[in-house]
Amino acid sequence: MQHIITGKTFYCGDFVDTDVMAPGRFEPFNNMESLARIALIDYESNPPFVNPETGRSIYSIIVAGNEFGCGSSRETAPQALHYAGTRVIIAKSFARIFFRNCINMGLLFPIIYDHPFKPSILGTDITIDFTQRYFQVHEEKYFFNGFGPLNAIIEAGGLTAYNKKRLLNGDDTCLLQT
Repeated sequence: MQHIITGKTFYCGDFVDTDVMAPGRFEPFNNMESLARIALIDYESNPPFVNPETGRSIYSIIVAGNEFGCGSSRETAPQALHYAGTRVIIAKSFARIFFRNCINMGLLFPIIYDHPFKPSILGTDITIDFTQRYFQVHEEKYFFNGFGPLNAIIEAGGLTAYNKKRLLNGDDTCLLQT
Protein backbone atom coordinates (compact mmCIF):
# COMPACT_ATOMS: atom_id res chain seq x y z
CA MET A 1 0.00 0.00 0.00
CA GLN A 2 1.25 3.44 -0.91
CA HIS A 3 0.92 5.54 2.26
CA ILE A 4 0.88 8.99 0.64
CA ILE A 5 -0.91 9.70 -2.63
CA THR A 6 -1.05 13.09 -4.35
CA GLY A 7 -3.02 13.78 -7.48
CA LYS A 8 -5.51 15.81 -9.45
CA THR A 9 -9.16 15.62 -8.50
CA PHE A 10 -12.21 14.73 -10.57
CA TYR A 11 -15.65 15.60 -9.18
CA CYS A 12 -18.76 13.41 -9.33
CA GLY A 13 -22.13 14.22 -7.83
CA ASP A 14 -24.59 11.95 -6.03
CA PHE A 15 -25.74 8.48 -7.08
CA VAL A 16 -23.15 7.73 -9.76
CA ASP A 17 -23.95 4.13 -10.56
CA THR A 18 -21.72 1.32 -11.74
CA ASP A 19 -23.40 1.25 -15.17
CA VAL A 20 -22.12 4.81 -15.72
CA MET A 21 -18.63 3.80 -14.55
CA ALA A 22 -18.35 0.76 -16.83
CA PRO A 23 -21.34 0.50 -19.19
CA GLY A 24 -22.35 -3.03 -20.08
CA ARG A 25 -22.88 -2.15 -23.73
CA PHE A 26 -19.08 -2.27 -24.17
CA GLU A 27 -18.76 -5.85 -22.89
CA PRO A 28 -16.92 -8.09 -23.30
CA PHE A 29 -13.87 -6.09 -22.33
CA ASN A 30 -10.87 -7.38 -24.26
CA ASN A 31 -8.17 -6.01 -21.97
CA MET A 32 -7.33 -3.42 -19.31
CA GLU A 33 -6.85 -0.67 -21.92
CA SER A 34 -10.33 -1.11 -23.37
CA LEU A 35 -11.82 -1.05 -19.88
CA ALA A 36 -9.83 2.10 -18.97
CA ARG A 37 -11.10 3.93 -22.07
CA ILE A 38 -14.76 3.58 -21.03
CA ALA A 39 -14.34 4.57 -17.36
CA LEU A 40 -17.09 7.06 -16.48
CA ILE A 41 -17.82 7.44 -20.20
CA ASP A 42 -21.52 8.02 -19.47
CA TYR A 43 -20.87 10.62 -16.75
CA GLU A 44 -21.54 14.06 -18.18
CA SER A 45 -18.61 16.35 -17.46
CA ASN A 46 -16.38 18.84 -19.15
CA PRO A 47 -13.63 17.80 -19.43
CA PRO A 48 -14.36 14.08 -19.62
CA PHE A 49 -12.85 11.79 -17.00
CA VAL A 50 -10.82 9.85 -19.59
CA ASN A 51 -8.88 11.65 -22.30
CA PRO A 52 -10.20 10.09 -25.54
CA GLU A 53 -6.79 10.42 -27.21
CA THR A 54 -4.76 8.64 -24.52
CA GLY A 55 -7.44 6.36 -23.07
CA ARG A 56 -6.26 7.36 -19.59
CA SER A 57 -7.32 9.85 -16.96
CA ILE A 58 -5.17 12.54 -15.37
CA TYR A 59 -7.38 12.30 -12.26
CA SER A 60 -5.98 9.93 -9.64
CA ILE A 61 -8.51 11.09 -7.04
CA ILE A 62 -12.29 11.27 -7.34
CA VAL A 63 -14.36 13.37 -4.94
CA ALA A 64 -17.97 12.25 -5.01
CA GLY A 65 -21.31 12.78 -3.34
CA ASN A 66 -23.69 10.24 -1.84
CA GLU A 67 -23.96 6.53 -2.72
CA PHE A 68 -21.07 6.45 -5.16
CA GLY A 69 -21.12 3.08 -6.92
CA CYS A 70 -24.83 2.37 -6.53
CA GLY A 71 -26.60 0.11 -8.99
CA SER A 72 -25.42 -3.33 -9.96
CA SER A 73 -22.52 -5.17 -8.37
CA ARG A 74 -20.50 -4.74 -11.57
CA GLU A 75 -16.89 -5.62 -10.67
CA THR A 76 -15.69 -3.88 -13.80
CA ALA A 77 -16.63 -0.49 -12.32
CA PRO A 78 -13.75 -0.20 -9.83
CA GLN A 79 -11.49 -1.95 -12.35
CA ALA A 80 -12.27 0.63 -15.04
CA LEU A 81 -11.57 3.54 -12.68
CA HIS A 82 -8.31 1.93 -11.52
CA TYR A 83 -7.06 1.07 -15.01
CA ALA A 84 -7.85 4.63 -16.13
CA GLY A 85 -5.61 5.98 -13.35
CA THR A 86 -7.70 6.53 -10.22
CA ARG A 87 -6.26 5.46 -6.88
CA VAL A 88 -8.56 7.07 -4.26
CA ILE A 89 -12.24 7.97 -4.04
CA ILE A 90 -13.43 10.34 -1.33
CA ALA A 91 -17.22 10.18 -1.13
CA LYS A 92 -19.93 11.19 1.31
CA SER A 93 -21.12 7.57 1.13
CA PHE A 94 -20.63 4.47 -1.00
CA ALA A 95 -22.90 1.70 -2.11
CA ARG A 96 -21.95 -1.24 0.09
CA ILE A 97 -21.03 -3.69 -2.69
CA PHE A 98 -18.94 -1.12 -4.59
CA PHE A 99 -17.08 -0.23 -1.38
CA ARG A 100 -16.26 -3.90 -0.71
CA ASN A 101 -15.25 -4.50 -4.34
CA CYS A 102 -12.72 -1.64 -4.02
CA ILE A 103 -11.27 -3.14 -0.84
CA ASN A 104 -11.43 -6.80 -1.84
CA MET A 105 -9.88 -6.29 -5.27
CA GLY A 106 -7.19 -4.03 -3.81
CA LEU A 107 -7.62 -1.49 -6.60
CA LEU A 108 -9.04 1.67 -5.03
CA PHE A 109 -9.03 3.27 -1.59
CA PRO A 110 -12.61 4.33 -0.71
CA ILE A 111 -12.63 7.06 1.93
CA ILE A 112 -15.98 7.97 3.50
CA TYR A 113 -16.04 11.66 4.43
CA ASP A 114 -18.94 14.11 4.54
CA HIS A 115 -16.98 16.72 2.62
CA PRO A 116 -18.03 20.27 1.64
CA PHE A 117 -16.65 20.14 -1.92
CA LYS A 118 -18.46 21.23 -5.07
CA PRO A 119 -17.65 20.76 -8.79
CA SER A 120 -15.14 23.63 -8.55
CA ILE A 121 -12.69 21.17 -6.93
CA LEU A 122 -12.08 19.68 -10.38
CA GLY A 123 -8.35 19.69 -11.15
CA THR A 124 -7.30 20.59 -7.61
CA ASP A 125 -4.32 18.69 -6.22
CA ILE A 126 -5.14 16.66 -3.11
CA THR A 127 -2.68 14.78 -0.90
CA ILE A 128 -3.89 11.80 1.11
CA ASP A 129 -1.81 10.49 4.00
CA PHE A 130 -3.07 7.05 5.03
CA THR A 131 -0.72 6.77 8.00
CA GLN A 132 -1.91 10.03 9.58
CA ARG A 133 -5.44 9.50 8.12
CA TYR A 134 -6.01 12.88 6.52
CA PHE A 135 -6.34 14.42 3.10
CA GLN A 136 -5.19 17.94 2.36
CA VAL A 137 -6.87 20.37 0.00
CA HIS A 138 -4.88 23.57 -0.40
CA GLU A 139 -3.71 24.25 3.16
CA GLU A 140 -6.61 22.59 4.99
CA LYS A 141 -6.43 19.06 6.40
CA TYR A 142 -9.49 16.81 6.68
CA PHE A 143 -9.11 13.83 9.02
CA PHE A 144 -10.92 10.59 8.18
CA ASN A 145 -11.58 7.36 10.08
CA GLY A 146 -9.37 4.35 9.55
CA PHE A 147 -10.49 1.17 7.86
CA GLY A 148 -10.56 -0.89 11.06
CA PRO A 149 -10.31 -4.63 10.43
CA LEU A 150 -10.33 -4.00 6.67
CA ASN A 151 -6.90 -2.40 6.99
CA ALA A 152 -5.24 -5.83 6.91
CA ILE A 153 -6.87 -6.55 3.54
CA ILE A 154 -5.85 -3.12 2.21
CA GLU A 155 -2.26 -3.53 3.41
CA ALA A 156 -2.07 -6.94 1.72
CA GLY A 157 -3.30 -5.54 -1.61
CA GLY A 158 -6.77 -7.09 -1.62
CA LEU A 159 -8.67 -10.07 -0.25
CA THR A 160 -6.96 -12.71 -2.39
CA ALA A 161 -3.48 -11.47 -1.44
CA TYR A 162 -4.56 -11.25 2.20
CA ASN A 163 -5.80 -14.85 2.24
CA LYS A 164 -2.72 -16.16 0.40
CA LYS A 165 -0.52 -14.44 2.98
CA ARG A 166 -2.51 -15.95 5.85
CA LEU A 167 -2.39 -19.43 4.34
CA LEU A 168 1.36 -19.19 3.74
CA ASN A 169 1.70 -18.30 7.42
CA GLY A 170 -0.28 -21.40 8.41
CA ASP A 171 -3.48 -19.56 9.34
CA ASP A 172 -6.46 -21.33 7.80
CA THR A 173 -9.12 -19.84 10.08
CA CYS A 174 -11.55 -17.15 9.01
CA LEU A 175 -10.50 -14.08 10.99
CA LEU A 176 -12.54 -11.47 9.15
CA GLN A 177 -16.26 -11.78 8.60
CA THR A 178 -17.66 -9.87 5.63
